[in-house]
Amino acid sequence: MLSDWKQIDILPPLEADEVQLWRIDLAGATGLHNYLTTHLSPSEQLHASRYRLEQAQIHFSVGRACLRTLLGNVSGLNPLSIAIATGVHGKPESPNLNGHRVAFNVAHSKDTILIVLSRNGPVGVDVEYFDRPTDIMDVAKHNFTETETSSLEAIADPQTRHKTFYRYWTRKEAVLKADGRGLIASLASFEVSFESLHQHPILMRESTDDQGKLFFVSDLTLGIEAAAAIALESPDYPIKQLVFPLKLVFPLNRLW
Repeated sequence: MLSDWKQIDILPPLEADEVQLWRIDLAGATGLHNYLTTHLSPSEQLHASRYRLEQAQIHFSVGRACLRTLLGNVSGLNPLSIAIATGVHGKPESPNLNGHRVAFNVAHSKDTILIVLSRNGPVGVDVEYFDRPTDIMDVAKHNFTETETSSLEAIADPQTRHKTFYRYWTRKEAVLKADGRGLIASLASFEVSFESLHQHPILMRESTDDQGKLFFVSDLTLGIEAAAAIALESPDYPIKQLVFPLKLVFPLNRLW
């Protein structure tokens, strides 16, 4: 429900004992897209221009401008001065923000962008709308564990099966993104077919003799026809769900 998300007027600091999860409604970005490109670095502007679909350009431009703004708020730096690099496996990161170490991750689908920030280890987030035309059982057989695929096949109602598939998918993507290896790691190398929706422990292993990494994954309620999940390294920090105040942060008469 939207009531789970707090509307704010100013950007709060990122406290050491919390995780901030930001929600951006692209319907609220109407008229801001071209303006927000001025809040990107030259290389990011070039990157955005290479997307053939306008929606992909909007997702990248709005998401990166909001991310830069949030990182600037955390560090006290000019958002455009922040170096956002690509990690070993392609995950964006900013190693040092004026002495602050902040982990972040971004996800987008259709009209929704999610950004998660934490001072306490890796984080991952994912969102997928239910209306994507996908042969879910074919995808499941190639990407899910046998248990997960069997549990989907056992669901008689097509709509319930479809939504369950995307809940599994977003849980897996959130864990992989927190892990940092993205699609380099196999989606079938760990299992997320559980009933609990809050902070379920998931062990990621690179091999059978590897001790692995432990993450805690939770489903997110968006109040729309979409599935979403967040993965954290520790279950000890509360997640603050905040709506990014686009029109307040980016008034059209203001530049950095």
